[in-house]
Order: sequence, then C-alpha cells, then structure tokens
Amino acid sequence: MVLTSLCRILILGALATMAVPGVVLAAAAGAVPATHAVGSWDLKLEDGSRQCRIMLRSDILDSGYAVGMPLGCHHAFPMLSTVAIWIETGEGQIQLADTAGQPLLIMVPAADGVMTGTGPEGNLFRLEPVGPHKAVVLKLAAKARAPAAAEPSVAAAPAQRRPVVTPAEIAGHYAVMRDTTRDTGCMVTLDAKAHGPKGTLKANLAPACRDQGIVIFDPVGWEMVGGRLVLMARKGHTTKLDMQDDGTWLKDPKDGKSLGLKRL
Repeated sequence: MVLTSLCRILILGALATMAVPGVVLAAAAGAVPATHAVGSWDLKLEDGSRQCRIMLRSDILDSGYAVGMPLGCHHAFPMLSTVAIWIETGEGQIQLADTAGQPLLIMVPAADGVMTGTGPEGNLFRLEPVGPHKAVVLKLAAKARAPAAAEPSVAAAPAQRRPVVTPAEIAGHYAVMRDTTRDTGCMVTLDAKAHGPKGTLKANLAPACRDQGIVIFDPVGWEMVGGRLVLMARKGHTTKLDMQDDGTWLKDPKDGKSLGLKRL
C-alpha cells in the first residue's frame, strides 16, 4: 500500500514538472506586455545645461508611436526636429526615431526609472519620467502579429512615409481648399514665431473668409505631430492634415468633410 502511494506521488510530480514549462510558454506566447513609457518625460543633457519636456503617446504613427513636444524642444535640441515616433524594444530601450524608423536617440534603463543615452554628437542625455506613469498595453505589437490580408502572389505596397519637415519650412500663407481643387477664397497664415494656445504656434484666418465651416472652425494654433500638420480650432478641437506629393496638405476624407491647404 505504501509503495503504491509513493509511486502515485512520483508519477504526479513528474507530470507536473513536465506541464509547467508548457503553461509558462503558452502564457508568454499569448501575453502582451504593458509599458510604463507612455506619459511625460524630461529630456536633458547630463550636465543639466539644456532640457525640454516631451510626451510619449500611445497613438500609432507608421512603425511606432507619436511623440509630442513644444517648439522650444527644437531650439534646445535641433536633432528633435526630425523625431516623429518612439519605439520601445524588448530590451527596455526607448528609441526616438524619424518617420522611416531610423533611431536618432537610443535611451537605455539606468536607475529609479531614469534612462540614459548618447546623442549623435556624443552628448550624454538623461530621460526622466514626470508624474505617475500608468501601465499601458500598446497595440502595435498585436498588429504586427496579425496575418497579412494580401495574397502571397501579390506584392505588398510599400508603406507610405510622411516627409520630415520643420515648422520653419511650413510657416507661411495658405489658400484653404475643398475637394482638393476648389478654392474657398479663405486664407490662413501659419506663424512659426508667435505662440498659439496650449503650446502650439499661432494660426490666423483672414477676415475675408466666407466658408461657414471654416469660419466656425477658426484655426488659431498649429503644430507638427509625427510628420502631420495639426490645426487647432478656437474651441480647442483639432484636425490633422498630411503632406501630398505636390506639397499641399490634405485632411483624410475618412475624418469628415474634405479640407486642404495650398501654399500661396
């Protein structure tokens, strides 16, 4: 009786030992790890001589996630003018990259949530979290695992990349268009020096505008976010426009009534 019980215990123990790795692997395969990177960060030189505050967002842009920053960051660190996305790698690194996914600054974990890295000119940087950062499950990894919809025999179209442009290059006078070709007679000025609301740059709609929708929107601010031109209305809501091959800016038709800007 004792021998039989002992055999049963040994057999059950062996089965449990064999089962555990399978359970762990299955859980790991289906798990989507959360990140604490989403939120505000202070990017500064190691010596503290220059710094600016950036926002790592969870909305997807191209092959990474959107980065928000005030224009002052471009003055403090000119290399940030080409930063469009951020990426978190499996090693816990945070990469600030351009629209093509090329890393411009790679930050690695140090201590107490702080990250450190070396800039393209050899400067030592620190990235310090600001305020509490909640755990967020990012969606990009899940999208990457999804099967391709195209047939194997059909070549996939190359991903569309948004061109990297600076606020100084965008500033100027623009005709406001409808349906990509119809001039509304309205003009908006994008100013790269004066400040608009909520950390944006100043936008100004000429008083002669007679398009009721544009008058109601009344753009008062603008900024570049991930290679997109974001116009802010007087009431605080925004609309996003993408640069086209001919240099015009066009709102995605899926986001509502068509809207475009053509440089004058």
